[in-house]
Amino acid sequence: MAEADIDAAAAIQVEAFGGVLADTIGRYHDGPRYSWRDAWVVERGGEISAAAIAIPATWWFRGQSYPVNAIGGVAVRPVDRRQRLAHDLMHAMLQADRAMRRPFSLLYPFQHGFYRRLGYGSVGLMHFWRLPLQHMRDEPTLRTRVRHVREAERPQVEALFARSLRESREGGLERRPGHWQRRWAGEDKWVVYDADGLEGYMSYRTSPATLDVRELVAVTSEAERGLWSFVAAQIEQRTSVTYHSPVSKPLWATLREPYMFQGPEHGFIVNDVAGLTMSFMARGIDWRIGLQARGFAPELDGQLAIELADPVFGPHSLTVDIADGHATFQEGAPTPAVRTDVATFSQIFCGALSAANARWYGFLAADDASVTLLDQAFPPGPPFIAPPDWF
Repeated sequence: MAEADIDAAAAIQVEAFGGVLADTIGRYHDGPRYSWRDAWVVERGGEISAAAIAIPATWWFRGQSYPVNAIGGVAVRPVDRRQRLAHDLMHAMLQADRAMRRPFSLLYPFQHGFYRRLGYGSVGLMHFWRLPLQHMRDEPTLRTRVRHVREAERPQVEALFARSLRESREGGLERRPGHWQRRWAGEDKWVVYDADGLEGYMSYRTSPATLDVRELVAVTSEAERGLWSFVAAQIEQRTSVTYHSPVSKPLWATLREPYMFQGPEHGFIVNDVAGLTMSFMARGIDWRIGLQARGFAPELDGQLAIELADPVFGPHSLTVDIADGHATFQEGAPTPAVRTDVATFSQIFCGALSAANARWYGFLAADDASVTLLDQAFPPGPPFIAPPDWF
Protein backbone atom coordinates (compact mmCIF):
# COMPACT_ATOMS: atom_id res chain seq x y z
CA MET A 1 0.00 0.00 0.00
CA ALA A 2 1.20 3.51 -0.77
CA GLU A 3 0.68 6.51 1.51
CA ALA A 4 -1.63 7.99 -1.13
CA ASP A 5 -4.00 5.01 -0.63
CA ILE A 6 -4.72 5.79 3.04
CA ASP A 7 -7.98 7.69 2.58
CA ALA A 8 -9.49 5.12 0.20
CA ALA A 9 -8.45 2.13 2.31
CA ALA A 10 -9.74 3.74 5.51
CA ALA A 11 -13.08 4.55 3.88
CA ILE A 12 -13.54 0.93 2.78
CA GLN A 13 -12.76 -0.34 6.28
CA VAL A 14 -15.05 2.14 8.03
CA GLU A 15 -17.90 1.22 5.68
CA ALA A 16 -17.34 -2.46 6.45
CA PHE A 17 -16.72 -2.30 10.21
CA GLY A 18 -17.92 1.10 11.39
CA GLY A 19 -15.92 3.64 13.35
CA VAL A 20 -14.83 7.19 12.70
CA LEU A 21 -13.04 7.83 9.42
CA ALA A 22 -10.66 10.42 10.89
CA ASP A 23 -9.60 7.99 13.63
CA THR A 24 -8.94 5.23 11.09
CA ILE A 25 -6.88 7.57 8.94
CA GLY A 26 -5.00 8.73 12.03
CA ARG A 27 -4.02 5.16 12.96
CA TYR A 28 -2.52 4.71 9.50
CA HIS A 29 -0.34 7.76 10.08
CA ASP A 30 0.74 7.30 13.70
CA GLY A 31 -1.04 4.31 15.21
CA PRO A 32 0.52 2.55 18.22
CA ARG A 33 0.59 -0.86 16.52
CA TYR A 34 0.84 -0.34 12.76
CA SER A 35 1.11 2.25 9.99
CA TRP A 36 0.16 2.45 6.32
CA ARG A 37 3.38 0.56 5.53
CA ASP A 38 1.83 -2.56 7.08
CA ALA A 39 -1.32 -2.41 4.96
CA TRP A 40 -2.24 -4.16 1.74
CA VAL A 41 -4.69 -3.10 -0.98
CA VAL A 42 -6.17 -4.44 -4.18
CA GLU A 43 -6.30 -1.87 -6.99
CA ARG A 44 -8.53 -2.32 -10.01
CA GLY A 45 -8.99 0.25 -12.76
CA GLY A 46 -7.06 2.84 -10.79
CA GLU A 47 -9.29 2.51 -7.69
CA ILE A 48 -8.78 0.75 -4.38
CA SER A 49 -11.23 -2.15 -4.15
CA ALA A 50 -10.05 -3.99 -1.01
CA ALA A 51 -7.75 -3.40 1.94
CA ALA A 52 -6.24 -5.24 4.91
CA ILE A 53 -3.65 -4.67 7.62
CA ALA A 54 -0.85 -7.08 8.55
CA ILE A 55 0.06 -5.94 12.06
CA PRO A 56 3.60 -7.02 12.97
CA ALA A 57 3.53 -8.65 16.40
CA THR A 58 5.29 -11.03 18.73
CA TRP A 59 3.06 -13.83 19.98
CA TRP A 60 3.90 -15.72 23.17
CA PHE A 61 2.48 -19.17 23.80
CA ARG A 62 3.65 -21.80 26.29
CA GLY A 63 6.85 -19.91 27.09
CA GLN A 64 7.96 -19.42 23.48
CA SER A 65 7.74 -16.33 21.30
CA TYR A 66 6.92 -16.29 17.60
CA PRO A 67 7.05 -13.41 15.09
CA VAL A 68 3.62 -13.17 13.48
CA ASN A 69 1.40 -10.94 11.45
CA ALA A 70 -1.93 -10.22 13.11
CA ILE A 71 -4.35 -9.73 10.23
CA GLY A 72 -7.05 -7.10 10.65
CA GLY A 73 -9.38 -4.86 8.72
CA VAL A 74 -9.90 -7.17 5.74
CA ALA A 75 -12.56 -5.28 3.80
CA VAL A 76 -13.89 -5.06 0.25
CA ARG A 77 -15.94 -2.27 -1.33
CA PRO A 78 -19.62 -3.26 -1.57
CA VAL A 79 -19.57 -2.97 -5.39
CA ASP A 80 -16.58 -5.34 -5.57
CA ARG A 81 -17.75 -8.12 -3.26
CA ARG A 82 -18.12 -11.78 -4.27
CA GLN A 83 -15.21 -11.45 -6.71
CA ARG A 84 -12.60 -13.30 -4.60
CA LEU A 85 -10.73 -10.10 -3.75
CA ALA A 86 -10.50 -10.88 -0.03
CA HIS A 87 -9.42 -14.43 -0.93
CA ASP A 88 -6.68 -13.15 -3.26
CA LEU A 89 -5.57 -10.53 -0.73
CA MET A 90 -5.21 -13.16 2.00
CA HIS A 91 -3.26 -15.45 -0.34
CA ALA A 92 -0.82 -12.64 -1.13
CA MET A 93 -0.28 -11.79 2.56
CA LEU A 94 0.28 -15.45 3.49
CA GLN A 95 2.76 -15.91 0.66
CA ALA A 96 4.64 -12.84 1.92
CA ASP A 97 4.62 -14.28 5.46
CA ARG A 98 6.15 -17.48 4.18
CA ALA A 99 8.84 -15.59 2.29
CA MET A 100 9.64 -13.74 5.55
CA ARG A 101 9.69 -17.08 7.41
CA ARG A 102 6.98 -16.16 9.88
CA PRO A 103 5.78 -19.37 11.53
CA PHE A 104 2.15 -18.36 12.21
CA SER A 105 -0.59 -15.94 11.22
CA LEU A 106 -3.35 -14.78 13.59
CA LEU A 107 -6.68 -13.06 12.99
CA TYR A 108 -10.12 -12.37 14.41
CA PRO A 109 -12.58 -13.65 11.79
CA PHE A 110 -15.61 -11.90 10.43
CA GLN A 111 -16.65 -15.38 9.31
CA HIS A 112 -14.99 -18.54 10.59
CA GLY A 113 -15.85 -20.60 7.51
CA PHE A 114 -14.17 -18.17 5.12
CA TYR A 115 -10.87 -18.32 7.01
CA ARG A 116 -11.13 -22.05 7.66
CA ARG A 117 -11.05 -22.47 3.88
CA LEU A 118 -7.75 -20.54 3.95
CA GLY A 119 -6.25 -22.92 6.50
CA TYR A 120 -7.00 -21.06 9.75
CA GLY A 121 -8.23 -22.99 12.76
CA SER A 122 -10.27 -21.59 15.65
CA VAL A 123 -7.99 -21.68 18.70
CA GLY A 124 -8.88 -18.74 20.98
CA LEU A 125 -11.21 -20.41 23.45
CA MET A 126 -12.09 -18.22 26.45
CA HIS A 127 -14.55 -18.10 29.29
CA PHE A 128 -16.76 -15.05 29.65
CA TRP A 129 -17.83 -14.49 33.25
CA ARG A 130 -20.66 -12.28 34.52
CA LEU A 131 -20.55 -12.94 38.21
CA PRO A 132 -22.71 -11.61 41.06
CA LEU A 133 -20.60 -9.61 43.49
CA GLN A 134 -22.68 -10.82 46.41
CA HIS A 135 -21.26 -14.33 45.95
CA MET A 136 -17.62 -13.36 45.45
CA ARG A 137 -14.98 -14.16 48.02
CA ASP A 138 -13.54 -11.26 50.00
CA GLU A 139 -10.29 -11.65 51.96
CA PRO A 140 -9.91 -8.33 53.83
CA THR A 141 -6.28 -8.85 54.82
CA LEU A 142 -5.25 -9.30 51.18
CA ARG A 143 -7.56 -6.50 50.05
CA THR A 144 -5.72 -3.97 52.19
CA ARG A 145 -2.69 -4.44 49.90
CA VAL A 146 -4.61 -3.26 46.84
CA ARG A 147 -4.23 0.41 45.93
CA HIS A 148 -4.28 2.75 42.96
CA VAL A 149 -1.26 2.58 40.70
CA ARG A 150 1.23 5.45 40.84
CA GLU A 151 2.58 6.98 37.66
CA ALA A 152 6.15 6.11 38.63
CA GLU A 153 5.12 2.44 38.83
CA ARG A 154 4.01 2.14 35.24
CA PRO A 155 7.30 0.50 34.14
CA GLN A 156 6.82 -2.11 36.89
CA VAL A 157 3.30 -2.86 35.65
CA GLU A 158 4.62 -3.23 32.11
CA ALA A 159 7.31 -5.59 33.41
CA LEU A 160 4.68 -7.71 35.18
CA PHE A 161 2.79 -8.02 31.91
CA ALA A 162 5.96 -9.06 30.05
CA ARG A 163 6.70 -11.61 32.78
CA SER A 164 3.19 -13.05 32.48
CA LEU A 165 3.68 -13.55 28.72
CA ARG A 166 6.84 -15.58 29.35
CA GLU A 167 5.60 -17.60 32.31
CA SER A 168 1.93 -18.27 31.66
CA ARG A 169 0.84 -21.20 29.55
CA GLU A 170 -1.66 -19.10 27.60
CA GLY A 171 0.71 -16.26 26.62
CA GLY A 172 -0.49 -13.27 24.60
CA LEU A 173 0.82 -10.48 22.40
CA GLU A 174 3.76 -8.25 23.29
CA ARG A 175 2.99 -4.56 23.60
CA ARG A 176 5.00 -1.84 21.94
CA PRO A 177 5.72 1.43 23.80
CA GLY A 178 3.09 3.23 21.74
CA HIS A 179 0.47 0.68 22.71
CA TRP A 180 1.30 1.14 26.39
CA GLN A 181 1.11 4.92 26.02
CA ARG A 182 -2.35 4.57 24.49
CA ARG A 183 -3.40 2.29 27.34
CA TRP A 184 -2.19 4.64 30.05
CA ALA A 185 -3.99 7.56 28.38
CA GLY A 186 -7.23 5.59 27.95
CA GLU A 187 -10.31 5.28 30.13
CA ASP A 188 -9.24 2.22 32.14
CA LYS A 189 -8.75 2.51 35.89
CA TRP A 190 -5.77 0.73 37.42
CA VAL A 191 -5.07 -0.87 40.79
CA VAL A 192 -2.05 -2.87 41.95
CA TYR A 193 -1.38 -5.47 44.62
CA ASP A 194 1.55 -4.29 46.71
CA ALA A 195 3.13 -6.66 49.25
CA ASP A 196 6.48 -4.90 49.69
CA GLY A 197 6.65 -4.89 45.90
CA LEU A 198 4.14 -5.15 43.07
CA GLU A 199 2.88 -8.70 42.51
CA GLY A 200 -0.14 -8.01 40.32
CA TYR A 201 -2.42 -5.43 38.76
CA MET A 202 -5.92 -5.03 37.38
CA SER A 203 -7.33 -2.62 34.83
CA TYR A 204 -11.07 -2.14 34.74
CA ARG A 205 -13.97 0.03 33.64
CA THR A 206 -17.26 0.74 35.35
CA SER A 207 -20.87 1.26 34.38
CA PRO A 208 -23.71 2.05 36.79
CA ALA A 209 -24.17 -1.61 37.78
CA THR A 210 -21.14 -3.49 36.45
CA LEU A 211 -17.39 -3.56 36.89
CA ASP A 212 -15.71 -4.80 33.71
CA VAL A 213 -12.27 -6.32 34.34
CA ARG A 214 -10.23 -5.61 31.25
CA GLU A 215 -7.05 -7.28 32.39
CA LEU A 216 -5.79 -9.08 35.48
CA VAL A 217 -2.16 -10.13 35.90
CA ALA A 218 -0.94 -11.76 39.11
CA VAL A 219 2.33 -13.56 39.72
CA THR A 220 1.31 -14.86 43.16
CA SER A 221 -1.83 -16.47 44.52
CA GLU A 222 -2.17 -13.72 47.11
CA ALA A 223 -2.09 -11.04 44.44
CA GLU A 224 -4.91 -12.57 42.43
CA ARG A 225 -7.01 -13.23 45.52
CA GLY A 226 -6.40 -9.69 46.76
CA LEU A 227 -7.44 -8.18 43.45
CA TRP A 228 -10.64 -10.23 43.35
CA SER A 229 -11.29 -9.19 46.96
CA PHE A 230 -11.05 -5.57 45.79
CA VAL A 231 -13.76 -6.37 43.22
CA ALA A 232 -15.94 -8.06 45.86
CA ALA A 233 -15.69 -4.95 48.04
CA GLN A 234 -17.48 -2.87 45.38
CA ILE A 235 -20.79 -4.52 46.34
CA GLU A 236 -22.39 -1.24 47.46
CA GLN A 237 -21.95 0.33 44.00
CA ARG A 238 -22.01 -2.67 41.61
CA THR A 239 -24.06 -5.82 41.29
CA SER A 240 -21.87 -7.81 38.89
CA VAL A 241 -18.40 -8.14 37.40
CA THR A 242 -17.56 -9.20 33.83
CA TYR A 243 -14.29 -10.76 32.74
CA HIS A 244 -12.81 -12.66 29.79
CA SER A 245 -10.37 -15.29 31.06
CA PRO A 246 -8.31 -18.24 29.86
CA VAL A 247 -10.30 -21.47 30.12
CA SER A 248 -7.85 -22.67 32.78
CA LYS A 249 -9.17 -20.18 35.37
CA PRO A 250 -11.74 -21.94 37.64
CA LEU A 251 -13.34 -18.79 39.04
CA TRP A 252 -16.51 -20.75 39.75
CA ALA A 253 -14.66 -22.46 42.59
CA THR A 254 -14.23 -19.12 44.40
CA LEU A 255 -17.96 -18.29 44.48
CA ARG A 256 -20.25 -18.98 47.39
CA GLU A 257 -22.94 -19.85 44.84
CA PRO A 258 -21.45 -20.87 41.47
CA TYR A 259 -23.70 -19.33 38.85
CA MET A 260 -23.68 -16.43 36.42
CA PHE A 261 -25.36 -13.15 37.29
CA GLN A 262 -28.87 -13.38 35.81
CA GLY A 263 -27.73 -16.35 33.75
CA PRO A 264 -30.13 -18.76 32.04
CA GLU A 265 -31.41 -21.85 33.78
CA HIS A 266 -31.20 -25.09 31.80
CA GLY A 267 -33.17 -27.27 34.14
CA PHE A 268 -33.85 -27.69 37.82
CA ILE A 269 -30.89 -26.04 39.61
CA VAL A 270 -28.79 -26.27 36.43
CA ASN A 271 -27.41 -22.80 35.70
CA ASP A 272 -24.69 -21.19 33.62
CA VAL A 273 -21.63 -20.01 35.50
CA ALA A 274 -19.67 -18.85 32.42
CA GLY A 275 -19.98 -18.76 28.67
CA LEU A 276 -17.51 -20.57 26.41
CA THR A 277 -16.42 -17.98 23.86
CA MET A 278 -14.45 -18.32 20.63
CA SER A 279 -12.10 -15.50 19.74
CA PHE A 280 -9.12 -15.62 17.38
CA MET A 281 -7.93 -18.07 14.72
CA ALA A 282 -4.39 -19.18 13.88
CA ARG A 283 -2.68 -21.06 11.08
CA GLY A 284 0.78 -22.45 10.68
CA ILE A 285 2.93 -21.12 7.83
CA ASP A 286 6.51 -22.22 8.42
CA TRP A 287 6.29 -25.39 10.50
CA ARG A 288 10.06 -25.83 10.69
CA ILE A 289 10.41 -22.62 12.69
CA GLY A 290 7.25 -23.16 14.72
CA LEU A 291 8.05 -26.71 15.78
CA GLN A 292 11.76 -26.20 16.39
CA ALA A 293 11.10 -23.13 18.56
CA ARG A 294 8.63 -24.94 20.77
CA GLY A 295 9.66 -26.77 23.92
CA PHE A 296 8.45 -30.28 24.69
CA ALA A 297 8.38 -32.44 27.79
CA PRO A 298 11.96 -33.71 28.28
CA GLU A 299 10.82 -37.32 28.69
CA LEU A 300 8.98 -37.31 25.36
CA ASP A 301 10.62 -39.37 22.61
CA GLY A 302 9.15 -40.27 19.23
CA GLN A 303 8.66 -39.48 15.57
CA LEU A 304 5.70 -38.00 13.72
CA ALA A 305 5.38 -38.47 9.97
CA ILE A 306 2.70 -36.03 8.84
CA GLU A 307 0.96 -35.23 5.57
CA LEU A 308 -0.79 -31.84 5.55
CA ALA A 309 -3.41 -30.55 3.15
CA ASP A 310 -2.93 -26.79 2.75
CA PRO A 311 -5.27 -24.71 0.56
CA VAL A 312 -2.70 -21.92 0.13
CA PHE A 313 0.69 -23.65 -0.09
CA GLY A 314 -0.48 -27.00 -1.41
CA PRO A 315 -0.12 -30.46 0.13
CA HIS A 316 3.18 -31.24 1.79
CA SER A 317 4.63 -33.73 4.23
CA LEU A 318 7.05 -33.43 7.11
CA THR A 319 8.84 -35.61 9.63
CA VAL A 320 9.24 -34.40 13.22
CA ASP A 321 11.55 -36.13 15.70
CA ILE A 322 11.00 -35.19 19.35
CA ALA A 323 13.68 -35.90 21.96
CA ASP A 324 15.35 -34.17 24.92
CA GLY A 325 12.72 -31.43 25.01
CA HIS A 326 13.21 -30.33 21.40
CA ALA A 327 12.03 -31.17 17.89
CA THR A 328 14.04 -31.63 14.72
CA PHE A 329 12.33 -31.20 11.39
CA GLN A 330 12.68 -32.68 7.92
CA GLU A 331 10.69 -31.95 4.80
CA GLY A 332 8.99 -35.04 3.47
CA ALA A 333 7.55 -38.18 5.03
CA PRO A 334 7.85 -41.28 2.84
CA THR A 335 5.09 -43.13 4.67
CA PRO A 336 2.94 -40.62 6.60
CA ALA A 337 1.28 -42.02 9.70
CA VAL A 338 -0.73 -38.81 10.23
CA ARG A 339 -2.95 -37.17 7.62
CA THR A 340 -4.84 -33.97 8.31
CA ASP A 341 -5.27 -30.39 7.12
CA VAL A 342 -3.34 -27.32 8.23
CA ALA A 343 -6.29 -25.84 10.14
CA THR A 344 -6.69 -28.97 12.27
CA PHE A 345 -2.95 -29.30 12.87
CA SER A 346 -2.86 -25.63 13.92
CA GLN A 347 -5.60 -26.35 16.46
CA ILE A 348 -3.70 -29.36 17.78
CA PHE A 349 -0.47 -27.34 18.05
CA CYS A 350 -2.34 -24.67 20.01
CA GLY A 351 -3.93 -27.11 22.46
CA ALA A 352 -7.44 -26.16 21.34
CA LEU A 353 -8.24 -29.62 19.95
CA SER A 354 -6.75 -32.95 20.92
CA ALA A 355 -5.55 -35.36 18.26
CA ALA A 356 -7.85 -38.02 19.74
CA ASN A 357 -10.89 -35.77 19.30
CA ALA A 358 -9.76 -34.66 15.85
CA ARG A 359 -9.62 -38.31 14.79
CA TRP A 360 -12.97 -39.06 16.44
CA TYR A 361 -14.67 -36.31 14.44
CA GLY A 362 -12.98 -37.27 11.19
CA PHE A 363 -10.51 -34.38 10.84
CA LEU A 364 -7.41 -36.55 11.26
CA ALA A 365 -6.35 -40.01 10.14
CA ALA A 366 -3.61 -41.59 12.26
CA ASP A 367 -2.61 -44.77 14.03
CA ASP A 368 -2.96 -45.08 17.81
CA ALA A 369 0.74 -44.53 18.50
CA SER A 370 0.80 -41.28 16.54
CA VAL A 371 -2.36 -40.00 18.24
CA THR A 372 -0.86 -40.74 21.64
CA LEU A 373 2.37 -38.95 20.75
CA LEU A 374 0.49 -35.95 19.35
CA ASP A 375 -1.59 -35.62 22.51
CA GLN A 376 1.51 -35.86 24.69
CA ALA A 377 3.44 -33.36 22.57
CA PHE A 378 0.59 -30.84 22.33
CA PRO A 379 -1.37 -31.02 25.59
CA PRO A 380 -4.71 -29.22 26.04
CA GLY A 381 -4.77 -25.55 26.97
CA PRO A 382 -5.50 -22.97 24.24
CA PRO A 383 -3.78 -19.59 23.88
CA PHE A 384 -5.27 -16.37 25.21
CA ILE A 385 -5.18 -12.72 24.15
CA ALA A 386 -6.45 -10.17 26.67
CA PRO A 387 -9.20 -7.76 25.52
CA PRO A 388 -6.87 -4.69 25.40
CA ASP A 389 -4.79 -6.53 22.76
CA TRP A 390 -7.63 -7.55 20.47
CA PHE A 391 -6.94 -6.36 16.95
